[in-house]
Amino acid sequence: MGYSICGFWAANNFPTLYYVTIPSLCFLNGISLFPEITNPWFVPFAYVAVAAYSCSLVESLQCGDTAVEWWNAQRMWLFRRITSYLLAAIDTIRRMLGVTESGFTLTAKVIDPQALERYKKGMMLFGSFSMMFVIITTVALLNLACMMLGVAKVLLRKGAVSLGAMFVQAVLCALIVAINFPVYEAMFVRKDSGRLPASVSVVSLYIVLPFCILLPTKL
Repeated sequence: MGYSICGFWAANNFPTLYYVTIPSLCFLNGISLFPEITNPWFVPFAYVAVAAYSCSLVESLQCGDTAVEWWNAQRMWLFRRITSYLLAAIDTIRRMLGVTESGFTLTAKVIDPQALERYKKGMMLFGSFSMMFVIITTVALLNLACMMLGVAKVLLRKGAVSLGAMFVQAVLCALIVAINFPVYEAMFVRKDSGRLPASVSVVSLYIVLPFCILLPTKL
């Protein structure tokens, strides 16, 4: 019984994917999913979020970690759920349906001195094309586009006052953008061998564009 929770790890990707995509897309299209700040039902949502992450931060600090290390752990928690957990769930479903499982490609484990130095500085290492990197980059670009276009849409059409109706979604989208900062840095800033390949960025961009251009037009 103690290890039974491990069997359900892969299923956690579905609610996580929902929270990193649907609220942001609804924010872009002006669809409110959570109570307004003035609504009494806003308090339970705010309490659960603040209490959960505050307890997590306090526990991490008590164990000797720093706030930066805790933030990095939250980032890796997100990345694991939307990549490895998702791919594991897909493989499990394919196995149950009798379909051949997807192949697993080993990545290079040789680390050069420059990569080791970046690792010591806490920089994420990408470097090669991977489906995991495509998923991470797609989620990062989607939330960045939704935040920028959504805020601009609200401010230009309805004014800053109307932002209160989608305050929770705006904060959630901003937090996802903040937690994906190393991804944006690897895409747009870094020039070393550990940056994201251009092919990953192009594939992710082609996935995100229809959601940011065609979907708002139809709605």
